[in-house]
Amino acid sequence: MDVNDLVLAHKQYYNHSDLRIFFVSGYSDEIVEITENNKNDINSLSQSFGIYLVTSKTENNLIKLVSLNFEELGIIEISLNDLDDEIRHDWKSYLKKTISYLKQAGYCINKGMDLLIYSNIPNEVGLSSSKTIEAITGVIIRALYE
Repeated sequence: MDVNDLVLAHKQYYNHSDLRIFFVSGYSDEIVEITENNKNDINSLSQSFGIYLVTSKTENNLIKLVSLNFEELGIIEISLNDLDDEIRHDWKSYLKKTISYLKQAGYCINKGMDLLIYSNIPNEVGLSSSKTIEAITGVIIRALYE
């Protein structure tokens, strides 16, 4: 699956045109945003192991999540008004907790976002995908909400 496939998948689920695409390598802690400026690197990223996240900001207070690795779960909705500690969404709880901590730290996260995530890292191989989700969430929040 390449970056263009991920953009098409995001549009099938959410139908947005203003997208931001992020990638974190399974081999390092570096998180990059895929932009027009680094399109030459897209093909090399498509061959790399890591986690891709395609996102768009919305005007509501819902975070909608879908993982191409767990499509059978469908779209999970999380209200920005309900970021309690209860773990209800397995891997998505890492994203939810990170957003909760950032809100408590004073970040103004008052609008929702639609997220599509895909990883080509095999599950449970010890590459800290949960920590990667937390890190990439922080980068996305900074990028979308400045």
